[in-house]
Amino acid sequence: MTAKPKKWKPLPGDTSAAHRALVTALREIRERSARTQSAIAKDAHQAPTTLSNHLNGGRIPDVALLRDFYAVVERDTARGAPLPHTLDALLDMRTHAQKKHCDCCSVGYPPASEEADLPGTARPASHNVQRNLVRRARRLRRQARRRELSVPQEQMRVPVPPAEGDRQLADAAELAWTETGVVARYLADGRNRDADLLLWRAGATYSADSVLEAVGSCRSAGLRAAAETILINVAERSDKQAVLNIAAAFSNAGRHEDVSFMLAAAVRKAN
Repeated sequence: MTAKPKKWKPLPGDTSAAHRALVTALREIRERSARTQSAIAKDAHQAPTTLSNHLNGGRIPDVALLRDFYAVVERDTARGAPLPHTLDALLDMRTHAQKKHCDCCSVGYPPASEEADLPGTARPASHNVQRNLVRRARRLRRQARRRELSVPQEQMRVPVPPAEGDRQLADAAELAWTETGVVARYLADGRNRDADLLLWRAGATYSADSVLEAVGSCRSAGLRAAAETILINVAERSDKQAVLNIAAAFSNAGRHEDVSFMLAAAVRKAN
């Protein structure tokens, strides 16, 4: 029996980019099973309302619930195409979704009742400071890699009229990669962290064809740095065969400069 596409509820407006990415991935996986949500929840040892909450952005699932949900859908689709995301990629998304934006908000954290179920759970006062330092270090590292690995700007420049023209190109690029406009708006609003999370998801979890589509859309929209961030995240994948498959897809599409950039980033990471 073939799974039918499901019409999902819009996510709450205050859902963070990282949490939104996680929910989108969970929905894509759930749609691979033709069974009812109640049946999936029962086999995954959770209440149907709990699974529904996870799939509608109400809360971030515990690791155990996430693993059980993934295992059930994986069994349901054992004879079909592989799931669109690996379990490791989902766990990475969950980690990103749990990160707080600042000390005054609780974005991404499960409710207190869930934390109480974890013995010995304590959140150090300095934890957010440490996370911010790690994020800043990673951002600076990626910026440095872009400067070192980028081909001369004259070769990559796309003639884009200022202001209004940028928006027009971003809207057109959304036809290929739906997140292009979101990334452009985040960058325009100074929400670089949210943009980075969407670009990380594209580079770390997408299939070869989807990565090609995302990078091409960013290039067309004049978002050169965003395109290179996706390529760097591809290069940082632990699955080197996936990196080679993506590089082959770019090569077949004639995107040889992107191939050179990606492989140079992979070599630098290995060293």
